[in-house]
Amino acid sequence: MSKLTQWLDHRMEVVGLNRWKVLSEYSGVPYQTIRDMNTCGSLDVLSRSERRLLAATLRVSLRRLEQLDNGKIEWIEDKHVYDVGAQGRPAPWQENDPAYWVPKEVMPEDRGTPVIGSIRANGTAQPDEAWQEEWGRHIPQRFGKGKDIYGLELEGVGQSIVFRNIPPWEFREGPAAVYCWNGWDARGLFGQVQFTSIKVIVVTPDGQRHELDAVNIVRIGKIIGRWPAQATRE
Repeated sequence: MSKLTQWLDHRMEVVGLNRWKVLSEYSGVPYQTIRDMNTCGSLDVLSRSERRLLAATLRVSLRRLEQLDNGKIEWIEDKHVYDVGAQGRPAPWQENDPAYWVPKEVMPEDRGTPVIGSIRANGTAQPDEAWQEEWGRHIPQRFGKGKDIYGLELEGVGQSIVFRNIPPWEFREGPAAVYCWNGWDARGLFGQVQFTSIKVIVVTPDGQRHELDAVNIVRIGKIIGRWPAQATRE
């Protein structure tokens, strides 16, 4: 697997795109072209305009993307977030003007990932009922767009875990947040999760083992990042 393909796979997680077909749909680059790029591990199969579309969807500058493809840089860090300005269709004389296509850096207040609750010492995932988009807390790093990407603060640890919600059938085992609904009560737990045919086992950070009915699991919060990278216990 080429360095470009490895980075693309990682970056899709960061911006909340879970399949190559979804990347195609969001970018407008034909799915077969995306597959060809993934197979050969190079941007060579993409036209100049397709490269711009791909870079915009992944929220990176085209220059950095091409540098990665050419081997001039080893990786593009998650903190590198650029959005192309919404300028509309260029005039005919602007099409080949490099200045027109220069990406605009995202303002810090637009980069944040919402922190919508906390994880208690016993593993309970507790939502902040008062959180609102206008003044709610945000991690100062954008891990992706959409309501399915969010952070939960680990109480007493000085770190937040960033999750992306996925359907239960896409997850088998590992650290995650589990959300269930039994018809009258909602519950969220964080810990080491393992799915069986009829049960879901969650071992929370305090060492307690919880058995949940698999049919009651409505979604899984898959870990896609932590901020800051190193915890600082309070």
